[in-house]
Amino acid sequence: MAATSMVIAAPGAGAQVDPAPTSTDPAASSTTTTAPPTTTTRPGTRTSSTTTSTTTTLPFVPTIPPDLAADPRAPFLVDPGPGDGADIPIAQNSFDPLSVAVRPELVAAAAEAVAVATTAMNDAQRGVTEQAATVAGLTDQLGAMEASERAAVAAAASARKELLDRAVTAYMVGDLDQRLALLDTDDMVDMGVARNYVGVVGAGNERLVRRYAELQRGLDRTQAELADDLATATVELQTRTTAARTAFTDLLGEVQELQAYQAGAQAYINGFVFPVAGDVEFIDSWGFPRMTGTPSAHWHQGTDLFAAYGTPLIASENGVLSGIGVGSLGGNKLWVNGDSGTEYYYAHLSAFAPGIAEGRRVRAGEVVGYVGDSGNARGTSPHLHFEIHPGGIGPVNPYPILKAAYGNRPMVKATAPAPTTTTTTLAAPPPTVAIAGG
Repeated sequence: MAATSMVIAAPGAGAQVDPAPTSTDPAASSTTTTAPPTTTTRPGTRTSSTTTSTTTTLPFVPTIPPDLAADPRAPFLVDPGPGDGADIPIAQNSFDPLSVAVRPELVAAAAEAVAVATTAMNDAQRGVTEQAATVAGLTDQLGAMEASERAAVAAAASARKELLDRAVTAYMVGDLDQRLALLDTDDMVDMGVARNYVGVVGAGNERLVRRYAELQRGLDRTQAELADDLATATVELQTRTTAARTAFTDLLGEVQELQAYQAGAQAYINGFVFPVAGDVEFIDSWGFPRMTGTPSAHWHQGTDLFAAYGTPLIASENGVLSGIGVGSLGGNKLWVNGDSGTEYYYAHLSAFAPGIAEGRRVRAGEVVGYVGDSGNARGTSPHLHFEIHPGGIGPVNPYPILKAAYGNRPMVKATAPAPTTTTTTLAAPPPTVAIAGG
């Protein structure tokens, strides 16, 4: 995205934004002013010139959406307060404008992955279409039979399908009989329960086989073949449909990753879950100045997600909780240490979810706390200060990942000014008099 250099006064009394020259280079964070050369000429000497160069460094501030200009909440969306942020270490690194630059190699790799996933999904959908046609043809054959024959073939096909479904399940998750028989326990009660399960499952399988054999005996060769073909084709259609759904889900994930990289993401986490379980509003505030003019001045290294007070916050990835406590800046805060090696920081919570404890494992989507304004965000619009720290390269700008995960929903709802209503009092018209006669 194009970076715009601005000078921002500390929020509070009459904060103003003065535009500075705009650069199309995301890495540009300074301006260089060159004075015109001064020429001094003396009789009998060569002409010499002196050039004076002055460099002025401006704070980097990402572009503020123009649709926020008339929004009464703009001061909160742009900078929710002079002290908003995490518990920033004293030695915070200087802001690197390249942290918001689009990396072409990541975009290219993601685009290639999208192309591969698209081909896979198209192939899977083609397979579903072809198999559906096969099932339709066999169903037409079944429908052409007499009612009694049709019922007998359909019953045999159903029994055959149950056996095939059982075989598919055993292949996918392992045969239940074997898993129960191999139960390793010295407890006689547990062993008795396992054996009972084995007997029940085994008896169920035997019943399926007997029922199918009995139904097959009532059919001639053509009818039996149709029943088997229809059952096999139906199971294959189910398998291909499941594969197509998986391919579609994979494609969505690849598209989401591409969109994140196109928006300037420096990293991406497969399976990332949006951390707020409700409607939110947010902008790209990565790099915004915080606590300007104070010894604790720093730049914003997260994204503020504004939501109604008490909105549930959920784990963005399977992982382990840590750093649960109260910080002077972050207020109620915690970390989710994801299984991928990525760490997620949550700050300004109103409360922690019941059962939250240090070292506890959480699943992606599990509630860990609630939106609030604790810490130095007290008095601002309730929000979650959210950071992403991939292993070895964090923190990174969360906005592109959040934007991709949030989908096509609007991220900022600009509030239109209330229309001006003018009330005019008119004199009542004279009463209508009906005249009879004439």
